[in-house]
Amino acid sequence: MLFNMASNKEKKFQPEDYEPVKVDKWETTEVKNALDDAIKKFVKEEYHYVENFSLADQKLSLCSVACGLSLFALVYDYLYPFPESKYILATCSVSYFIMMGVITLFSKYRERSIFMLAVEKDKAGLGPDNMWSFSSFLPRFTDTYTITLQFVDGKSKETRHVQRKESITKWFDEDGSLVMENFFRFFDELHFEVKEKKVL
Repeated sequence: MLFNMASNKEKKFQPEDYEPVKVDKWETTEVKNALDDAIKKFVKEEYHYVENFSLADQKLSLCSVACGLSLFALVYDYLYPFPESKYILATCSVSYFIMMGVITLFSKYRERSIFMLAVEKDKAGLGPDNMWSFSSFLPRFTDTYTITLQFVDGKSKETRHVQRKESITKWFDEDGSLVMENFFRFFDELHFEVKEKKVL
């Protein structure tokens, strides 16, 4: 079946290239993860974008600092037992909880519901690359999946995005199997819309 591909108009989408995905349709977390994972595969295998792990790396760095504080306090207390270590223990404890607050804020305001960042390499290899972010939301006890695509033009630095809400019943059959053709068609239309039609 032919789909409207923004990155490669001649390419055919082959559902058989993807492993079957079956979920419990009543488990919203499982459903959301299945859809998010499918999008990741579309982005990498159909559009050939490169996944960017900067958000995960930043969060990992913050977590490493928090763990480092705990480890330092533990080692220091071993070498200089309490009460000699009390000021270091107090300082590290306070710093650790501050870092936990920073990580929470990072997750809420920076990471948000983004599950993937991707880089669209310049075809000629000369110009700046385009950046994509993909985020989703599926509330508990509902069947409405919200997907948001954000595109940053590498040359103009213009940011565009598109958001859609759709019932998951359009992509899963009665047995809970994901119908890849249907979901890819939906996603491909969004991808084309935000990139080619320049929706703000």
